[in-house]
Amino acid sequence: MKTKKAEVKKLWNELCESIARKPSPFEGMSEEEVINKLRKTRKKLWEKKLALRP
Repeated sequence: MKTKKAEVKKLWNELCESIARKPSPFEGMSEEEVINKLRKTRKKLWEKKLALRP
């Protein structure tokens, strides 16, 4: 279970770091592309979170 938590934390940290980077990792993307990328990341986090539940 700890490894799953570590994976979720790693994904979250990667997302936070990518958002904090300058220039933005979303620079040059359309609004739709940004939304799709964020949705994919959210889906990964959600799947990991559900995997943690007993």
